[in-house]
Amino acid sequence: MRCSLAECLARPTGPGNREYPLYEHLLAVAHGVGRPDGDVFERLRFLAGLLHDAGKTRPGWQKYIRGHGQSVPHAFAGSMLFALCLDELLKRWDIPVKEKQAVLHLGVVLTFFLYEHHGDIPDTGQEYPPWIRRFMPGDLQDCDLKGILTLAVEYFPELEDLCKAGELSLATLERKLEAITLRWRKWSSDVQRYVGRLVERNNPYAQAARLCLQIENSRLVAADRFHAAGCILGEEKPYESISSEMAYEALQKIEEFCRARREALVAAGADEFLLEARGRWRNKAAETFVKEQGSNLFTLELPTGYGKTLTSLTVALEAVKRKLCRRIVYVAPYLSILSQAAAEIQSATGLDVMTYHHLSSFEKLGEEKAEDLERDEDIVLDSWQAPVVVTTFNQLFAALFPARAQHTLRLQGLKNSFVIVDEPQIISAGVWNLFLALMEAAAAELNLKVLLTTATLPELTGGIFGEVVSLGIAQPVVSRFRVETLGEGDEEYFACKAIEAYRSCGSVAVICNTIKDASEVYSIIKDQLGSEVVYFLSGRLTPLHKKDRIEEIRNAVNKGLQVIVVCTQVLEAGVDLSFRVVIRALPVIPSVVQAAGRCNRHGEEEIGRLYVIKLLRGNETDTRPYVYRDGDQRQVTDLCLTWYPTFSENEASQVVREFYKECFRRNTHQAVLQKLLKAAYGYHSVLRDVHPFGPEVPSCGIFVPRWWGKLDRAMEVVMRRFGISQPEDIWELYVRKDFLGSLSFTERKAFMGLMNHFVVQVPLEVAAEIGRCVPGRTILRLSEDTLYREDTGLSIVSREELNEAWFV
Repeated sequence: MRCSLAECLARPTGPGNREYPLYEHLLAVAHGVGRPDGDVFERLRFLAGLLHDAGKTRPGWQKYIRGHGQSVPHAFAGSMLFALCLDELLKRWDIPVKEKQAVLHLGVVLTFFLYEHHGDIPDTGQEYPPWIRRFMPGDLQDCDLKGILTLAVEYFPELEDLCKAGELSLATLERKLEAITLRWRKWSSDVQRYVGRLVERNNPYAQAARLCLQIENSRLVAADRFHAAGCILGEEKPYESISSEMAYEALQKIEEFCRARREALVAAGADEFLLEARGRWRNKAAETFVKEQGSNLFTLELPTGYGKTLTSLTVALEAVKRKLCRRIVYVAPYLSILSQAAAEIQSATGLDVMTYHHLSSFEKLGEEKAEDLERDEDIVLDSWQAPVVVTTFNQLFAALFPARAQHTLRLQGLKNSFVIVDEPQIISAGVWNLFLALMEAAAAELNLKVLLTTATLPELTGGIFGEVVSLGIAQPVVSRFRVETLGEGDEEYFACKAIEAYRSCGSVAVICNTIKDASEVYSIIKDQLGSEVVYFLSGRLTPLHKKDRIEEIRNAVNKGLQVIVVCTQVLEAGVDLSFRVVIRALPVIPSVVQAAGRCNRHGEEEIGRLYVIKLLRGNETDTRPYVYRDGDQRQVTDLCLTWYPTFSENEASQVVREFYKECFRRNTHQAVLQKLLKAAYGYHSVLRDVHPFGPEVPSCGIFVPRWWGKLDRAMEVVMRRFGISQPEDIWELYVRKDFLGSLSFTERKAFMGLMNHFVVQVPLEVAAEIGRCVPGRTILRLSEDTLYREDTGLSIVSREELNEAWFV
């Protein structure tokens, strides 16, 4: 039995028995992705949207959506029907030869994207259509072909003869699809020639990078998911972006925030000359941006502690005030600094901030299960619909180098945004040029303004092929620290040096390369100091806990109390804390300089000290390669520290320049750009494993039902809205059947934002050991509350070995 399109549903029945007709969904997606009255490209996109869920008219799928039976594949049907229509339209449209190849290129890639619009990003450069060996023409006969094609003919009269071709009998379908299969190799060849001409026309890598962006896929997926979530692509709500008036008010608040902070720092003994330099550079960067606002790519090089975050925000808000952008996306290296960065941005600007770090990892599943993985929570979070989005390098890379169609949603969130990339030098040298090329392409294709801000900026010419505007390169106005190399030792030696510094100087930060190292050093120091206060920080604390811990440390430091903090690289970026002494496990030179920026950060003392020690786990294992995988960078670091066993802040920029110069001499990393050319020709899978720190460690979120510190106003508002009085209430709502589906898009976004304050990301094997899963939900609950420790969170929960390195 066939199901009539007019009676079919697109998704399960909602609150109040509300139904979601498939007919309405197809039209909404078609209008979201293209225009029926536009040029041939817009019309082709419209057709793709109109046919994308044609397979949902299959009786098996309609039974499933009504709660009976198992899901059946549906995406293949839209792909096959689109190819049939494409073949017919190419014959009937009077298009010049060159333009016809461009239309064919769009048609071929859309055929593949339709086939995998709930799956992995497909390779579109194949010589056969995507359904070969999996689906046959007869599989289409389950669908309401008459209803679907009648709808198509309303907008494409050219397809009327196709619809009447024997009412598309099985024999007709077999004949036409076999002809397309035979013709596909020529189509593929024509598309390859078209791409070749595009690539040869300009800089090949720059053009290839533009072709690699999943723009077409993003349009289709966003139109589909947004409508399913109750939104329409392009109809942005006022509270999801920043108006020019809001930007003006936020700039005024930044001025007030900086003035208050300066007064507090002066009272605490900070160097006034340094504080004046911060304000001067903030104004200078904004003025330079205004002069160069027509450009898309910018850099800002300020020593650590010179206010990069607030300076970058000021520049971004200038762009929004001038209506050049509509939202701000702040990107930081690590999970561990997001909550702190979000809190500072919200305090300084008064704007709503969405902290985004949720990325569930799943094994590759068949199409019948792939759609089930796209929960309401994922659609809300992946859309990046907020005035300010604070996220990690991993999440930005998932937008630029997506593995699944779902990840392309983020490109819609990036459109017309000002993107601040903080501490970009932490990105692996092996993928640095790929990242730069894709960011440059995204800036051009999505109307982005991109600002790279750091004290230690690597070479840009290997991956950026156009103009980059510098908003400033500042030299230190005072020398706040001195770096000294002390050799090597095990955890006991490292802890001993830390305690010596603590006894003599009072405030000490101890920075290790991995969570396991930090946990061991912390345990030794804690045992030896007994009841004295020792703090621990890592990415295994919930955002609320981390925020409260940092505030506790800040209060102790500001009061001049003795304090010792043991942590991972969490203190190297985005955390405004200052210590008399920092002891750093040997990293690479840029991280040495970043860590040194936590010494005497505000010029309170005459000079701060950074001691670099090569930490050997168990006096045998150098754990540095677990985090810093580039062998050249490690070797050049050792060489630089031989040349400069001690150096001051005034000499630090010279050390960094020589480090990057020697690294570039050894390896320019230009060969990796060949991946862009291959992906441009349709082999997108070569970019699937591009991650900022090397191969990705699959992770999972663990919900920890514990309060810490004072809740901010936004959290209190959300809690009142949902009647939440304790963290356990959040979990109970989250796992309640159909709860998320009963909420509006905005409500789901608010709820998931609240929930993320209680989530810790851990590797999958650790999650399996300590988490309790609930069917249909991607976040796990901590199986035993005692596993989360008051001092170290989830940093000491298993016998894992290497994985802790990627969750600093």
